[in-house]
Amino acid sequence: MGKPLLIGVFGVCLAAAASGAEIHGTLSQNGKPVSRDTALRLECGEVSATAQTDEHGSYSLRVATTGECRLSLSYGGSNLTLPVTVYDKPSKYDLVLVEEGGKVVLRRK
Repeated sequence: MGKPLLIGVFGVCLAAAASGAEIHGTLSQNGKPVSRDTALRLECGEVSATAQTDEHGSYSLRVATTGECRLSLSYGGSNLTLPVTVYDKPSKYDLVLVEEGGKVVLRRK
C-alpha cells in the first residue's frame, strides 16, 4: 500500500510543478474595461505566454517559471510595458491605462 501512495503523492507534486505560475486581473481605461481581445504578453526570460482580455477586461497568463518578468501590450499604436513579479502562487494585477503628457501609460491600479 505504501508504493501506490508514494506514486500518488509524486503525481500530485508533478502536476503542481507543471502548472507553473499565474498572474491575472483586469485592464481598464477611464474606469471602463478595455475592449475584448486586447492582447497581452508576459515575458520571463526565455519563457513567455500570451492572452487576450474578455468582455470585462479580465485576463489570465500562466508561465512555467517565477521571478521578475515583463508584461506588455499594444494599445492605441503604443507598445506599453510594466515590470511584474511572478510567484509560485497566483498573483492579481489589476491594470489601468492612464494618459500622461499626451501618452498612454500602463500602471498597476
